[in-house]
Amino acid sequence: MITFDIIIFITSIIFGIALYWLEAQSNGLYRSINKIANSKELRMPATSKKGFFVNQEFLPRLVYVNVIFILVALVFLLLPFGPRIEYYVSGVFGTMIGIYIANFVINVKDKSEDLIDKVVDTGKDIFDDIKTKGQEAASSFSKEKETETETEEAANEPETPKKSGRERLKDKGFLK
Repeated sequence: MITFDIIIFITSIIFGIALYWLEAQSNGLYRSINKIANSKELRMPATSKKGFFVNQEFLPRLVYVNVIFILVALVFLLLPFGPRIEYYVSGVFGTMIGIYIANFVINVKDKSEDLIDKVVDTGKDIFDDIKTKGQEAASSFSKEKETETETEEAANEPETPKKSGRERLKDKGFLK
């Protein structure tokens, strides 16, 4: 029977992770119950992520998990073998562990995404600064050379008129 207890414990951990993840995606059930139970002044704001398990303290989470498992136990009472207390405790305990594992993973993911965004933005700023300062330095350096080369080109340039692109193509035989 210990193996069955371990199986229940592991599946309840996975169940807790799934519960938390589903509620983190959309807390519609909690929002609708909040809408029914509270007046407009007391309702949670539309931007709130709070749910039965998300952004809750330990005791409300424990109460909600117990309510779920009591409802499941009532269904199992109709079966001939009936629920046993150790399975109930394993299920509740595993679900709570799964909820906290999912909470940890989602918080780490959100914080790491924010950190990566900050690093990328800082890198882009540094790259843009280097690029603009490099262009300024190159332009100041090239201005000095431009004045020198313009005077040299003016002296070396012959006075022959340049042909247009059409005339050059005619000379090569590509146009008639």
